[in-house]
Amino acid sequence: MEEQGKTSDLYAGDAAWQEWFDICSVDGCAAAHAEKLRAQVTRAMYARLARLDISREDAGADDPVAFFDSYFKLKGTRDKKKPLKSYFAYRMKVEGRRMVDFVCGTLFGAAAGRIHDIVLEWVTVIKGWKARSVRDGEGLRHTVFERPLADDTAAPEASVTVDPAAYLDIRPMMRTIDLALTNVARKINLEKHKVASLLLMTARDLSLNGAGFLEAMGMSKSGAYAARDKAMKAVKRELEKAEGVGTPLFGRVLLATCEAAVPSVIRIQMGGAE
Repeated sequence: MEEQGKTSDLYAGDAAWQEWFDICSVDGCAAAHAEKLRAQVTRAMYARLARLDISREDAGADDPVAFFDSYFKLKGTRDKKKPLKSYFAYRMKVEGRRMVDFVCGTLFGAAAGRIHDIVLEWVTVIKGWKARSVRDGEGLRHTVFERPLADDTAAPEASVTVDPAAYLDIRPMMRTIDLALTNVARKINLEKHKVASLLLMTARDLSLNGAGFLEAMGMSKSGAYAARDKAMKAVKRELEKAEGVGTPLFGRVLLATCEAAVPSVIRIQMGGAE
């Protein structure tokens, strides 16, 4: 199935999406706009389901557009005080983004659009399906989404519950983040693995005061904190326009990429940080 947002004829139009941002309801928009919005959202939702090997019939009678609307009404921003659509509208304004670029990139982008999280929540939270890793006939593992059993008991097959996002191809996102770490290391004149270590320590809310950690990093306490502040600001600038930034998935991939860049000698000392 063709991915939504790749050709202009699938785009509902600036006016239609602006009206949706105003009221956050596809069916509440003018009839001509509602028809185009419904077509674009439905196509995007079902295209993403198809990438999970879930058909329209499997999805059942749920209206994907209704869930799409409710997702943006109920989800807060990073501080949970305003609806997600308000945060996105703010981002478009301050970043000077065109509506078509924002919708077809940030919302429906193939690599890391918000559509990933929307469909995952629709399937796993609302419908209660579980992501499981199972072996195929050749003994290889792959991810499937299983309907909950009527008696809510576990399936007899020795399947392993996995992160619902495990099926995603996160390699483009990892390459973006890895390049950002490389650029930051060059700009602040600090080894890449040290940039990653400082970010990881901060994300884990760990102090940089541990003697073992500082020794492994080859830094004084004041030097570590100064380098951390530079790294945080530089990474924020590098990634501020990256596709998917601000989503839960992006945050997880960022941490995973940092962890992969940290050498074992420093990773061991992280466990002993104060």
